[in-house]
Amino acid sequence: MIRRFIPLVITCLALSGCDAITGADLTTTTPPVTETTPAGETSTTTAPPNSTPGLAIVPSGGASLFAAPAGEPLQSVHEGLILPVLSTEGPWLEVMDSCSNVAWVSESQMQVVPRANPQSPGTGFDLSQSVVIVDAGHGGRDWGAPGPDGTRESFFNLDIADRLRDLLLTSHDVDWATGRITPGETYSAIGGAYMTRDTEGPDEGDFEAGLAYRAAMANSVGADALLSIHNNTGTDRTLQDPPRAVFYALTVEGSDRLASLIDEELFRSFDPFASEWQGSAIQGTASRMDVETGGDFYGLLRRSAVPAVIIEGVYVTDPTQNMLLQTTVFRQAYAEGVYRGLIRFLTTDEVGSVINEPVPFEGNVGSPSTSSCVVPEQP
Repeated sequence: MIRRFIPLVITCLALSGCDAITGADLTTTTPPVTETTPAGETSTTTAPPNSTPGLAIVPSGGASLFAAPAGEPLQSVHEGLILPVLSTEGPWLEVMDSCSNVAWVSESQMQVVPRANPQSPGTGFDLSQSVVIVDAGHGGRDWGAPGPDGTRESFFNLDIADRLRDLLLTSHDVDWATGRITPGETYSAIGGAYMTRDTEGPDEGDFEAGLAYRAAMANSVGADALLSIHNNTGTDRTLQDPPRAVFYALTVEGSDRLASLIDEELFRSFDPFASEWQGSAIQGTASRMDVETGGDFYGLLRRSAVPAVIIEGVYVTDPTQNMLLQTTVFRQAYAEGVYRGLIRFLTTDEVGSVINEPVPFEGNVGSPSTSSCVVPEQP
């Protein structure tokens, strides 16, 4: 396919479906790289060296977080929480907690997931060795977009992310003519699919998670992709096509291709549900540049060192689309669209038919600060 770049005009909408850059997300990893946020603050982030373990999973019964190796304990963190590993010091692991704070844990207390060996997407890619981070956007007191009946975007995101994780951890056949996914052996289960918020984890997945934490999970484990599941807000026009939008990381190679393939497959998934949609100027693939720095406007994408996308499915605030989101059939269709797009990204050299150019953006995405974020504690 031929890659086409099409200019995209984007209005300054407040998209609570995409996370903002907040003070609590300005935590450093090691070694740090300094950058400037749209608010004029500095933040630091980087991927850890390949020699470090990738992720530390808190085992049954919880584990203690420490301020320093062999230092004073800070708290007992909830079992099932996944902590990205930033560095090691003897038997101690430097980790990032879910509120993007740096702390330490004893390696002997944790279930350690080693950092993956990166593969190049394309023919011959071994799905059984692949690692993917599935990020359910928002969580806890950060509901994301509110529905007209009080439903929360964060709950829709989590259910869709769960469904995507389940697809990734089982093998399938895909009829590429129809998009139908069935049990089979053509596409094996991937080696690891880890969620930033998990219904089987703390608070059934309903907790806040900082942007630096979400990106650090992908960077630390050497993920092949970071997929952030969202839904949108703020319709202002009638559309003939489904109003999905897929934002790609501006500086990470492959992110635009990943976005274009997911966009095509979401169109395939959503199109049968309606012939007319409410939406906005934001449609298809997109990337937003901060007007001051020229870097990614979205903190999650700016912090990612792996191919990363923020996926905005449909509009939570639109009554018709909200009712669709409340059906398991539509949420499964959303998850299947993302799954097919990811499989095409990993196992082929295909590029979607349209990749829109990055555009300068100056605005407020409307997400609250995580300054009051609380790391889930073990009961």
